[in-house]
This record gives sequence, C-alpha cells and structure tokens, in this order.
Amino acid sequence: MNTAFFLIKPVSGRCNLACRYCFYHDLAEHRRTRDYGLMDFGTSDLLIERAFDLNADGLTFIFQGGEPTLAGLEYFEHFVEKSRACAESSPHHRPQIHFSIQTNGLTLNTEWARFFKREGFLVGVSVDGPRMIHDRYRTHRDGSGTWAQVMHGIGLLRGEGIPVNALCVVNDLTADNAELVYRHLRLRGFDWIQFIPCLPPLTEGATALYEALSPEAYARFLKKVFDLRYEEWLRRAALYVRWFDNLVGMAAGIPPESCGMLGCCPVNFTVEADGSVYPCDFYVTDEWRLGNIHELSFQTMKEGVVARKFVESSHHIDPACRTCPAFFLCRGGCRREREPFSDGKPRLNRYCSSFREFFSYSGERIMKMATTLKETP
Repeated sequence: MNTAFFLIKPVSGRCNLACRYCFYHDLAEHRRTRDYGLMDFGTSDLLIERAFDLNADGLTFIFQGGEPTLAGLEYFEHFVEKSRACAESSPHHRPQIHFSIQTNGLTLNTEWARFFKREGFLVGVSVDGPRMIHDRYRTHRDGSGTWAQVMHGIGLLRGEGIPVNALCVVNDLTADNAELVYRHLRLRGFDWIQFIPCLPPLTEGATALYEALSPEAYARFLKKVFDLRYEEWLRRAALYVRWFDNLVGMAAGIPPESCGMLGCCPVNFTVEADGSVYPCDFYVTDEWRLGNIHELSFQTMKEGVVARKFVESSHHIDPACRTCPAFFLCRGGCRREREPFSDGKPRLNRYCSSFREFFSYSGERIMKMATTLKETP
C-alpha cells in the first residue's frame, strides 16, 4: 500500500521540559529561525489538503515536537475533523487515515485520553525506565524530575483502554543498567518499546550537554536486551521491541517499517509550525528545507533538487559494508548515525562496531526467529 507519512510539529520546538539530550533543541539553535511558533488552523487545513492531493492509499499523521500537546486539544480536534471532512468529500479516493502522537505525558488528562481513544490515536510516551534513570535527563527547567508525572499521564491513558508505547532514549547510563531498564518497562506494562540511541549534536564541533551513547556501551546494551527479548520469544509472549522485531522480519523477507533500516532515506515530510517542510525530523535544518506548503505541493517538494540530493546522498555504501556478513540486515544503519559526512558522502556508521559485535552474538537466534515467523500462518 502506498502510504504517505507526515511528521507534524504544531508547536515547533516549544516544550514544557528541558531534556538535556534533546536533539531538536540543538537543531533549532543552529538555524535562522529558532522557533516557528504555533501552527494555525489555516496552515493545518492546507497541510491536510496537500496531503490528500498525493492520492496515497494511506495517510499517517504523526504529531511530535517539542511537546505537541501544547498546541491544545482544540487544535487536534480541528485537525481530525478536517481530515475526516476531506475523506468524506473524496468519494472516488478515500485513503486510510492514521493518527499518532509522541508526547512526554505531562499535560495529559482524562479529556486528552478520551479524545485519543475516540479517534484511534497511536500514543507513544517518552519514558526512560525507572525514576533514577528517567529523572537524570528528562527534567523540568529547574532540574526537578518528571517520572511521577509521566507515569500519572500513562495511567490516565490506560484508564481509557489506550495501549501506550514506550519511547526510551539509550545513553551510557541506560546501557549500564540495561536489564533494570528493560524489566522496569515490561513490569510497567509496556508491550511495545522503541529504544532510541542518544546521539551527539548534528553540528560538527558542537559541545553536548550530556553523555552520548558510546559504541562500546551500545554493544553491551543490545546484547543484554536481546537476551531478554529472546527469552520472551521462547515463551511466545506477545511483546515487541521495534529494532529487534524489524530485524527478524527482514531476515524473514519482510521490509522494515522503520525508515532507518531501509538502507537509504525516503522523504518523510516533516512539517514545521509555519508550514516549512523537511525530509526527516533529524534534519529540520536550513540546509534541508524543501519548501513551504503555502507555496508548493508535497509532490513538487518531493521532486525538487533538495529532496533528490537528500535521498541520493544516502545511497552511498561504505566499502567496509560490502564485505560485512551482517550487511543484509544492518544496511549501514540510519543516515543520522553516519554523520558527519565526508566529501558529501555518509561515513561508516558510528555504531558499526556495536552492530558487528551484536550480530555475531545474536545472528543464529535472529535467523531461528525469522524461520519460525515464515512458518507461522
């Protein structure tokens, strides 16, 4: 099915937290316009109309930030209503519409929860494990922790019957406590977990205010967490870890749903609050601005010079990858992990040694899981 994805930043980078490892804060600090304000209804309406003009079979609208709920519930109600209206007015082509949100959970209340339930939102909440680890980096501006408030928000969602996905950033501290973090998330009822490597700033030479994830620590983390995930698999537990389960699917011949595992970049329309469009949420920078929906269609931007350059530059395969036995699964990894580029080409993934160690350790079990998946009716 031809699906178009839209990563929407309705409040630009505005946030009610001051997470020390926020990559978006770093991007905003190094572009001409740091804050694009709040997305008005006219811009959101145009975004939706432009999305329908693509004639895709499916439209997925993913809201992120900053903290997207700061746009207010009225904004989201209007967005959904407009999307439904566009679908109703298109009798010959009605794409499937999906809504998703990535939130820090602090603003959630019963009204938000009932809205997400009613409209079928997929909800991901940022939670980094137990309090002592979560509160290290996910803090208020005064440095106080947020774990208790986040868990309260998650409880409200679950009270309305909404499954909640965990979005967990991995740094060296997480890696040193891999089993503790993993078991905590499972005990807290998270059946679906996405682990996100904590990367250094995109701007070369910039100083990070946090400890990024080292390759050595990431290798330890991947091996330990895979052991735990494999134990669950042996018990036939209906649980999910995004990267691992994508790997198993790839080994079984199923294309990954995670764009960073494709081996080259697609254009995932990332829309800022003023209507500016970028090809990826890791690259909301002046260099990679594709245009603005107030001036251009999504199709025109996708076919433009900047978008073509973004996609084509990701096609480069490092010579070391060509002889690596794990390349058919690794595929070089996410472009963002291959920064900074050298002579206009992505470098070897910063976690190459991590992946080599991990695949050597877990490869046979991944293939066993893939064989079972292929045999499952």
